Amino acid sequence: MLLVDPWVEGGAFDNGWSLLDSSITNQMLVDYLTGTDKAIFIWLSHEHPDHFSIPFIKKLKENKVEAKFFFQKTLDGRIAQFIRKFGFSITESNDKLEVLDQELSIITFPYSGGDSCALMMLNELSILNINDCIVQDNIGVEHIIRHYKKYTNNIDLLLTQFGYANWVGNPNEVEVRRKSAKEKIDRILLQIRRFEPKAVIPFASFAYFSDKDNFHTNDSQNTPKDVSSLFESNRLSNELIVLKPWDTLDLNKTLKQESTIRKKNILHWETLFHAITPNYIDDKKLSIEEIKEAYKFFARKNFKHYLFAPRLFEIFKKIHPVEFYIYDLDLNVILSYREGLRIENGCKEKCDISLSAATLKFTLMHEYGANTTHVNGKFERVSEDGVEFFSTFFTPQEYMKMGYGLTNPFASLKLLTIALGRRLLNKK
Repeated sequence: MLLVDPWVEGGAFDNGWSLLDSSITNQMLVDYLTGTDKAIFIWLSHEHPDHFSIPFIKKLKENKVEAKFFFQKTLDGRIAQFIRKFGFSITESNDKLEVLDQELSIITFPYSGGDSCALMMLNELSILNINDCIVQDNIGVEHIIRHYKKYTNNIDLLLTQFGYANWVGNPNEVEVRRKSAKEKIDRILLQIRRFEPKAVIPFASFAYFSDKDNFHTNDSQNTPKDVSSLFESNRLSNELIVLKPWDTLDLNKTLKQESTIRKKNILHWETLFHAITPNYIDDKKLSIEEIKEAYKFFARKNFKHYLFAPRLFEIFKKIHPVEFYIYDLDLNVILSYREGLRIENGCKEKCDISLSAATLKFTLMHEYGANTTHVNGKFERVSEDGVEFFSTFFTPQEYMKMGYGLTNPFASLKLLTIALGRRLLNKK
């Protein structure tokens, strides 16, 4: 039995996301697993908490479930280290056929941004799961095809993301979100035409922006109904199979039969989506002293990994200081690698980003902090370049998360050389 990215309970991304269907708990899933006599395998695509659920892994350990994990081989190997710490076996491999049993095999293909996709071979069935991989143009498509063509010429089932999954504009920027939603649907159409799967299963987007600071982001989000409209408007001959929790595909039936049976599930998800409400979590009110301590922690960690490199990037204007308006403290906090942290009286109009003290502290305290904040969208852009300044300022943190820095100097030097080479070519 193979589980893929099991996240069935609780929030994700600093409680910025919630599941649309909360009918399953970690304990229920563990009870189901322990009730079977099959070997249990778990494939994880990447580190994001909607795919890599630590509470679920802890529940497995608590119930003494034997499971073997599979993950891409990364530079730092920290996910594998985490899994082994809990006493589980894990195989790290890239572009290598891993035989699970006599019926099932899996191959992991690393993708950009720390993500990965997988080709699963179930008897004669080829299943391509690209989940969150941003396969939005022919370059991305060709990259995937080159990999899976080593193992199969045809894709039977394509599992793909269908909704946007990050900050997409301020509350009043509805058109930005509509454009992003349409891009995700257009992306599916490209994948269908290039991969030519027999059937498509909408995947990895059954969640919503659930905090009071990001709930507006749901106003233009796609649902399986939008995917169904894509199939109808383009008269696609591929089958669309929409699943809900505990559904089972009967492989004795044709994919067309399964598609017909599952059409009612579109209404299931539509009903849940239109019933969502924001979660009003009472965050502990933080003091400015706690923000200062979080920044000291952030600065020490950056120095340990990069020494003075971020400061030099700021001097040469490759990184820009970023100014935050902390709305619950009515203060402005300016972060700079050259000048450290400065605090000024609150003035939202002169800042780059507006957010809560709790969100800023989370961003500073974790290697995945800025990435999480960009995904959960619990902030407002104030200056025109606010999001760009935010992203570039925390770029060292993002590369730290992927294992770059003094701990892997040769890989880091190679990355920097490639980046500089591309910049020079672009200038030419």
